[in-house]
Amino acid sequence: MSSAPPRLVAAIDVGTNTIRMLVARLVDGAPHAVASASSMTGLGAGLGATGRISDDGLDAAERTLRHMVAEARALNADDIMVACTAIARDASNADELLERIRRATGAEPRVLSGTEEANLTFLGLLSAGASEPLIAGDLGGGSLEMMGGRAPSPDWAVSLPLGVRLLTERFAPGDPASLDLIGPIVAHARQLIDPVASRYEAGSVVMAGGTALALARLAKRGDLDRDALVGCVELLAAKHADDVAVEAGIEPDRVRMCFAGAGVVEAVRRAFGVESIVVSPAGLREGLVMEACI
Repeated sequence: MSSAPPRLVAAIDVGTNTIRMLVARLVDGAPHAVASASSMTGLGAGLGATGRISDDGLDAAERTLRHMVAEARALNADDIMVACTAIARDASNADELLERIRRATGAEPRVLSGTEEANLTFLGLLSAGASEPLIAGDLGGGSLEMMGGRAPSPDWAVSLPLGVRLLTERFAPGDPASLDLIGPIVAHARQLIDPVASRYEAGSVVMAGGTALALARLAKRGDLDRDALVGCVELLAAKHADDVAVEAGIEPDRVRMCFAGAGVVEAVRRAFGVESIVVSPAGLREGLVMEACI
């Protein structure tokens, strides 16, 4: 008698910039993707100034979630999980977001603490073959999670207010970006990262998150060293975001946050004393699938 196929799980990550879904099952101990989807809803637009998610952001999130859940159900997903990150921790009207999620998905949303987010991202990165001991970062719109250690969970984790949307709104680099602002962004990020890096030795650092992936795409390589990051910054200072977006196949809103993202990645690289940072497409969603299926 043949055994039943492994459970098919839909993991939805509701972030400050983007809502992302992975529909996957475990195969040989790692998530095997059946489908994935991503949509930049801009939930965190203006959050630094107002402290609130806008009505437009809530509407966009609800529409996106309805579409994603319909896709997951069409694939006969056994479970649908929804996890919220910094946006639900920081927004004063996060309860409105949670109610929209319940209405759109029928699932009870899980608000992850910074530590939980780091733990799950760590698990997801290990499932994708990251080597141990692992030091990793998850660069989101509202926060940067840093973590390190060995399986099954990191020995340490910290959540820092270095999200790319927050920094973009704070420093307003412009479009095209002003090269004069990359130094202040790096310096600000290092003020928060250096105390963490000083406590831990890093042979290598892995970075997850949509902006890290976008930077790797702009650099046309899988890791980000100083030269690659300088190239990204110079490109963003030379061209309008819309033009870069067309050329690189990246959403314009994401491109506008890559300047601040490059500053954060460079700050991490310098603080931990590594030549380059490896960019991974795996992360929180894979960790959610692993947690649900093991």
